[in-house]
Amino acid sequence: MSGTSELRELSRRAVRSKIAEVAERLFAAKGFEATTVDDIAKAVGMSQRTFFRYFASKEDAALDGFERRSDDFVARLAGRPLMESEWDSLRRVFDVVVEQSADAGHRNRIAAIHQTAGASPTLLAAYLHKVDHMQQRLVDALLARAAERGETPDEPVLRAVVGSAFACLQAALSCAAGSSHPADLAEQLDAVMAAVRPVRYV
Repeated sequence: MSGTSELRELSRRAVRSKIAEVAERLFAAKGFEATTVDDIAKAVGMSQRTFFRYFASKEDAALDGFERRSDDFVARLAGRPLMESEWDSLRRVFDVVVEQSADAGHRNRIAAIHQTAGASPTLLAAYLHKVDHMQQRLVDALLARAAERGETPDEPVLRAVVGSAFACLQAALSCAAGSSHPADLAEQLDAVMAAVRPVRYV
């Protein structure tokens, strides 16, 4: 990617983040269903047409942070040792969440999005779709890593392993809710993932 392209992408990400932040505030104040794309565009100071250059829908704007987290997960996985087990690699991938939990602003934003999604069937469905897509991206990345090792794992089993790891993450997040110390979440995550570690990785 050229320097110009990199600057353009950084600028695009900055605008997307600004739109997402404004959208989150509107959703919290008015409710997701009552907030329109036009409301968001006007609050940002752009036209509805310009809004759609950055997001396909208000659901995408609301869940922009989860899309970026998906990118972070895949990038973190790419940096893990090739011979490391999938389960251990997933635990280290989740350090992205542990590190982000140290930032109070980030924690509050995520909590607000979850609260908004809980009150909106439309947004909840979009959120579940994002989570499923996030998991599939990790499955695909793990399959590619296995191929590099000359292995051909059973894809449905690997999908179940990834799903189990995400269930552990959710359980740890629930137990550590309200804590401002990343170590608390890390300890909960270590304990939960150790307790349900798949037999194939023991």
